[in-house]
Amino acid sequence: MSNSVAADLTEVRAAAELVGFGLQRRSRPVEGSDYRALLDRYRSELRFRDVVDTLAEGLGLEVLGTPRSGIVLAPDPGGAFATRLADLRTMDQAERLVFGLVLIGIAAYAYPQDVDFDDPETKLVDVVKVDEFLRAAIDTLTAQEGAEGTPEERARAAAEVYADMPQLITTSTGRRGRGCTLKAIEDALGWLVDQGAAREAGTLGPDVYHLTDRFRLLVADSAGGAALDALRELRSVS
Repeated sequence: MSNSVAADLTEVRAAAELVGFGLQRRSRPVEGSDYRALLDRYRSELRFRDVVDTLAEGLGLEVLGTPRSGIVLAPDPGGAFATRLADLRTMDQAERLVFGLVLIGIAAYAYPQDVDFDDPETKLVDVVKVDEFLRAAIDTLTAQEGAEGTPEERARAAAEVYADMPQLITTSTGRRGRGCTLKAIEDALGWLVDQGAAREAGTLGPDVYHLTDRFRLLVADSAGGAALDALRELRSVS
C-alpha cells in the first residue's frame, strides 16, 4: 500500500470517527477530547472538511454546522438515519398528529424570526407556556387551507385534536397522564432530549428546557410550510 493511499485511509477513518461522534447525540466536544480535536480539524482543514462532508453525504447525512456543542448532522428524509414519527410505535394516529404539531409549535415559539436562527444562545422553553401558545393558535391553524394529505390538512387535523384534549389529566400518583396536552408537550421535549436537541434546565424548574444548537440548525434547515410560518408570525407579534 502506498503512503498516499494509507494517508487517505487515515483521513477517512478520522472523518468516520467525527461523523460517529455526531450521531452519538449526547457526546460533547470537551477540551482535550478526541471529539474536540476532530472538530477543530474540520473547522481549520479544508481537505479534512471535504472528506467528512463526502462521507456524511454517502451515509445520507448533511453537515449543517459545527457550533460549540459539536457537529450537527441532518439525515436525508429517505436515508437510513431519518427519524420518522411512525417509529414512535406506541402512539396512535391522533397522538402522532399532536406530536408533530407540538414540535413545530416549539420551533415557532423559540425561533419566531429568521434572525433567531443566527443566535447561538440556547433558547428556553416552558411546557405550560408552549401549551398556552398552541391553544392561542388553534384558530390560525384550523384556518389553514389544503387538500387531503397535504401538510396544511394535517395541521388542521392536529389542531382540532389538540383543541379537544384537556390541558391536564393526572394519574393516581399525581403525574401528568397520557391524553392531555401538557403531557404531549412534556413527551415531545423528552424526545428532543433523547435526540440531543434539548436538555433539561433543572435549576429553572421541572418544566423548563434548553433547546440546543442541534435543534436550532435542524429547524433552520427545514424551516418552511404554511403551518410553521403561521405559528412563527403569530409568535413574533405576541
